[in-house]
Amino acid sequence: MEIERSIERVLTTQVKLRHLLMFKTVAERGAVSRAAEALHMSQPAVSKTIHELESLLGERLLERTAKGVVPTVFGSHVLRYANSLHAELKRAAEELTALRQGAAGKLAIGSYMVALPSLLPRALSIFFGSGDATRISVVDGSKEKLLSGLQAGEIDLVVGRMSEQEGHGQIRQIPLYFEPIVLVAGRQNPLAGKPAPTPADLAAQEWIMPHASSVARAPIQMFFAREGLDFPSRVVETLSFPLIRALLLQRDMVAALPWQIVQADIEQGALVKLPMDIGYPALPVGIITNAHDNLSAAALRMVESLRQAAGELYHRPPAQ
Repeated sequence: MEIERSIERVLTTQVKLRHLLMFKTVAERGAVSRAAEALHMSQPAVSKTIHELESLLGERLLERTAKGVVPTVFGSHVLRYANSLHAELKRAAEELTALRQGAAGKLAIGSYMVALPSLLPRALSIFFGSGDATRISVVDGSKEKLLSGLQAGEIDLVVGRMSEQEGHGQIRQIPLYFEPIVLVAGRQNPLAGKPAPTPADLAAQEWIMPHASSVARAPIQMFFAREGLDFPSRVVETLSFPLIRALLLQRDMVAALPWQIVQADIEQGALVKLPMDIGYPALPVGIITNAHDNLSAAALRMVESLRQAAGELYHRPPAQ
């Protein structure tokens, strides 16, 4: 406890912003000389500042390797907090500049595929319906890309599938609802008109699936294993819904997808929900934020908009 109190006292009373930002620059550039050049400072001045920070914290933060200087284990943790602090300062600068100029701030939202068709559009409508003029950037992509952006401070919040295995204290998750997964095919697919498709029928189909490393793939693999069937040999791995939709409409293929993504196509008759439950658990959908960052006023309003949108959308069950 004494060590923890000592570090807290050092960080809050003795470590200065220039220490952390200079350390961040050296760690990113991999050399004191390159950092000095980027900062328009002399090498001795940069080295002196890094030594001051190491002395204050009582730990080595950098070590030399054949490829240059790299953070030590302790330094890696300091770097993470320095990155977070720098991102917070950038956001603060953007918001304050916008306020000074009479404009609104910026908000970056990362979104998984499950939130794009219905949840996020409805939340944005609620958000802007209140008269908010915040400039919003929506980034979609893989889990790795979005969580990396969240940790780096480039994304304010992520909305989509949650996972019990993610984060390890680095992220905060706010649950919204559970999204049913439905088995779908194009209306031209022979299975679309079959009243009771069998597991063997599914095994004989071409499939569209998440990548093999995705946790969303496991329930499909388990289904075929339980049925004693070989895994389908013709599989397209993608998370791109435009591609998934085009393949379902053009070929006799099958996919297990979140209900909100395919709801409109099913109701309009372009896609058909197959009458089979492969035991795929409902997706826990929610909001993911960086546990070490404070949400801006705009981000907090977006969280409330997402909660309201989720409440409105989830009064309609999947079509039978």
